This record gives sequence, C-alpha cells and structure tokens, in this order.
Amino acid sequence: MTTKQSNNKIPKIHKFITNEQGENYWFNGCGRYVMNALGEKDYDYEFFAGLTGDVFAQIFSYNIFRGDGVTDYVLSEGRAAFVEEIFSKCGYASAFVQEEQLKADKEKYLQLLLSYIDKGIPVISNLRIMGHPKWIVFVGYEEDGKTLLFMTDNMTEPERVSTEEVFCENIDDECGRSRGFVFVGEKKEQKNLKQIYRDAILSLPNLLMSKTKNYCFGASAFRGWADEIESGRYDHMKPEEFDPWFMYQNYVCVLATNSSCCYEFLDRAEKLNPDFGFIGELYRLYHKMQNMWKKDADSLEAIGGGFNITLEALQDISRRSAIAAKIREFAACADEIVQTIQESSTQS
Repeated sequence: MTTKQSNNKIPKIHKFITNEQGENYWFNGCGRYVMNALGEKDYDYEFFAGLTGDVFAQIFSYNIFRGDGVTDYVLSEGRAAFVEEIFSKCGYASAFVQEEQLKADKEKYLQLLLSYIDKGIPVISNLRIMGHPKWIVFVGYEEDGKTLLFMTDNMTEPERVSTEEVFCENIDDECGRSRGFVFVGEKKEQKNLKQIYRDAILSLPNLLMSKTKNYCFGASAFRGWADEIESGRYDHMKPEEFDPWFMYQNYVCVLATNSSCCYEFLDRAEKLNPDFGFIGELYRLYHKMQNMWKKDADSLEAIGGGFNITLEALQDISRRSAIAAKIREFAACADEIVQTIQESSTQS
C-alpha cells in the first residue's frame, strides 16, 4: 500500500463500471469494488445485480423520482437493512450509517472511513453528484482526510471531493452531501455459492410482486407506468417542464438493461443448480421482452415509446394509448416469470 503521512489510497484502483456493457446499477459496482479489494472473485457486478434484484425487476414510482433500480427504491423508504442483508448473504458483516448519524458524529465516521482506507478496503457511499444521488466508493484521502478520493461512473482514476462537501447539511447543494456510508466489515462465514444463487432465483416472485404506498415492481410496475401515460399527466405540460429521463426514459433504461443483461446470473444459477430446468423459460421470457422493447417491428421503440419518447407523443391520445398497450404486454411477461418460478418451485 502506498502510504504518506497525510495521504493514502487503497492498492487496487481500477475502473468502476462500464456502461456500454449494461452496468447501469451503480450500487452493484460498489459491491464488486469492495469484494475485489477483499479478494472475493465470485462476487462480481453480475452477482450483485442479481442478488439485489436490480437486473430482474421493473420499477415504478407513484410520486417522485426514486433512483435507478430496486436498490434505490428500497432505500428511498429508509430500509438500510436491505444493504446489510445483501452483504450478509455473502457472509460479511456490514453497517449502513445513514445521513442523520453522519451529521450527529462527523469526526467519528470520518476517522472510521480513513481507517478503512488504511486497511485497503473501499467505503461505499451515496453521494449527490449534479444534484442527484449516485453510488460511489471512497478509495483514498489526502490532507489528513480534508479531501476524499472516490470512484464512480466510467472512471478509471479517482476524483476528489472535499470532506466538507461530503458532510454538508445543506440539502440544496448541487454537489457533495453524502446520504450515508456503507462499511463492509469482517467475514463471518463462508457461504455456499450454489445456495446463494438458488435462494436469489426462488425469491424473485416476492420481489416481482412487491408493492408499497410509494412504488411497485414487476408486472404492477409496467401497469402503473401504462396507467400514468394514459392518466392525462402530460396533457397540459409545457416543453420546458418535461424532463424525459426522470419522468419516463429511466423506466425504459431499466427495461432495456434487464431484458439484455440478466442472462449471466441465470446461466450461473442453472449451472450451480442443474435441477432448475425452468431457467430456460425465464431466459425465453426476458429475451421476449428484449425483442418487444427494441427488435420487433412493433417494438416499444418502433412506435415511439422508448428512448425516443416525445412530449407530443404523450399528449396525443391515440399514440399514447398504443404505447400504453405495448407496455402492458411487458406486464403479461412479468406475470409469466412469477408463475413459472412459483410452479416450478412447488413441483421440486
């Protein structure tokens, strides 16, 4: 480890994620980064993407923008235990120290962060970047901790942020201000990889049928999205009020990512659990959704309801009805996925 009197960084600095490979859920990049530092070879991006359910579940918020996937949505309701449970499934103790705790004892948690860096272990955080929270890993510090080094997005080298910004209490700040630190601690036990994948697949029905007062996943998410399109929400919206990404395209991104990138986890689950003969059907259904959003002649993208969405299309009753109808077809696929797993698990 390269150590100076006031500066330090973990020895394994590498690229955070690669968007072009569908690595769009950055918490899973954080998980991989930490596990790589700990020498765990089996716990990579695809592993965490499946374990969290990010790469399997469509999302829909009933009110505000809640993030990019399942993990963000669950944490939007303050359920920090979700993250701790993910690492527990890997055999590791962890602690998600949320924003309020950080504010109450800044120096304590700063020193804990620095001690982790000194041990060569990254610290996960949810930091506001350009006004929106993004997952990062702190990988070093300078000036006795006055400046922190972090990795996120497609970075290959760390960027710097002042500790003052990270611990800032001003919710209106465009940058800085951490929403929490995740410290991954000691390894408690060696988990059975076969069982981890098995449990993750068998728990998918519960995930895909999840619904709270603020959001829903799976088939309900597709139907909620379709209903919103036809609700008249956009009827009197002005062009300057329409934010395509936060109001619509994020849902398309989740659909596109999941229908293209869930297969590695499915393949691993089947190899480790040869009795999971139904994996092939899940593979078919997600591939069907991939075709439906982009490749078919009447795909969501082809009818103007994908990344190419316009406010005009959402304000045109005929066009938006066709878009909503197509999205409800995805809901039917999501229902089949749940049914397939439930029936197969009952028979086994």
